[in-house]
Amino acid sequence: MALTRRRVLQRGALAAGGAAALIVVGCGDADLPQSMPQPTPDPPASPPASPQPQRAPEPERTPQPQAQAVQVEQERAAPPAQHAPAGRRLLVPDVESGDWELEDPAFDPAPGARSANGVIDGAGYRIELPAQWTGDLVLWAHGFRGLNEDGTGFSTRLRFDSVVARELILSFGFGWATSTYRVNGYVPGVGVDDLLRVKDRVAELAGAPSRTVVAGGSMGGATAQIMAQEFPEEIDAAIAICPAAGNVWVVDYLAAWHAWAHWLIGDAPAQLDTEGMIAWSRALGTVDDAGLRLTPVGEQFAALVHRFTGGDRWGFDDGLRQQWRVNFALGGVLWPALLDAGSPTPGAVIASPPSLPPVDTRSHVYDADASAAIDLERLNAEVIRIASTAARRNDPGVGVPTGVVGVPTMSVKTTGDLYTPIHLDRDFQRLVNDSGFGGNLITRTVRRAGHCAFSEAETLSTLTSVLTWLALDRAPAGENLQGALSGLGVPFTDPFDAHDPLRPPA
Repeated sequence: MALTRRRVLQRGALAAGGAAALIVVGCGDADLPQSMPQPTPDPPASPPASPQPQRAPEPERTPQPQAQAVQVEQERAAPPAQHAPAGRRLLVPDVESGDWELEDPAFDPAPGARSANGVIDGAGYRIELPAQWTGDLVLWAHGFRGLNEDGTGFSTRLRFDSVVARELILSFGFGWATSTYRVNGYVPGVGVDDLLRVKDRVAELAGAPSRTVVAGGSMGGATAQIMAQEFPEEIDAAIAICPAAGNVWVVDYLAAWHAWAHWLIGDAPAQLDTEGMIAWSRALGTVDDAGLRLTPVGEQFAALVHRFTGGDRWGFDDGLRQQWRVNFALGGVLWPALLDAGSPTPGAVIASPPSLPPVDTRSHVYDADASAAIDLERLNAEVIRIASTAARRNDPGVGVPTGVVGVPTMSVKTTGDLYTPIHLDRDFQRLVNDSGFGGNLITRTVRRAGHCAFSEAETLSTLTSVLTWLALDRAPAGENLQGALSGLGVPFTDPFDAHDPLRPPA
């Protein structure tokens, strides 16, 4: 759909707030040119190349021109055909157009900073560089946008993330750039393509960045990990905050969540929107200001979630309470597609619908403590399964990870996250270690419930550790997630919960 058919939303300033605080340091000196050159169309894409199995050689850096200021006109014409620069493939070349509402890319730059904004192939972008730009760039990858107001599909609003500590980023000489992406949904691979386009625009306007760090939270963490897997030559480091580690694995987990609920309740939801999903979930439990109150079968459901997501660790109970309604509400996207694809009879294996990521739960073996009194043999025989094709499952833009991490990468997760649970990080760490890239992945945990629930101190510690890693070529401390999870997070939690048994004495 041409951009002229988009409804451009009211202009909004890029205010403080967002998924994470960023603090960065660097060296060098460069500025944007005094006047903006007209954007040069990118050449057609070359044939797809194989993923890089190791860090690519450092490319030559283009000298940075000197100048003072720039203003960028927004591109209001129809977006060109999806393309990439010569030599770079697109991870997700076939993106369906839609009636998206694009947030106005214009924003108010910080005093003394230079900005650029516009639209590339239907995705809004924003760029901000300080007056004395070091040449270092942060690419910010946004998270999952959620559902529409009716709870019957993905949000139609293509919008920007705000960035905490934006002024601090600029004061240390780093620039930042971000994108709305061309579409919404669970699309970390689209994020990779669109962020690299914005990096290209930075290079076109101000010269190639001297160092590039991709950072993102939740789905944006998956985008960072995919970029480290597929395009290590494009970046110098990756920071995955509360990531959907393993890409499609998080969708497998949410599908399993709904499959357990279906087996325990005994029927599929009757109303396929958010209201209907919450009503369906009341057979298992209810959430209000007083907390999560589980029914007897809800206790069994919680036992399945507990074991599948890693077992005993701090924050599970409160994390389950926090995530209960959201995880059930996401059934408003899952269940209509599943019911169109097949009947959820006992033992049914339903083909993963093309409208969903390549979900596959056939290999899952579900377990729970004996105290839950679940007939596990019957559960594993009767629970509905979803099956994807090998081709979709192995598509790097939407499928499973390869275990390649081609640049220094740090991942940080709260122990009580039930949206992108810690078992994803455990399994991703094991895969990366087994693939021979363990030296490039540092994983840390924080002892707290909730998704992306990090303090400013924890986030700044994560990001400065990565920058020190780059500067000294020495990996920072991390954690081994391959054993018991109950004692994790002590070195990296600040502050501790008041009742945490591992909280240091005052």
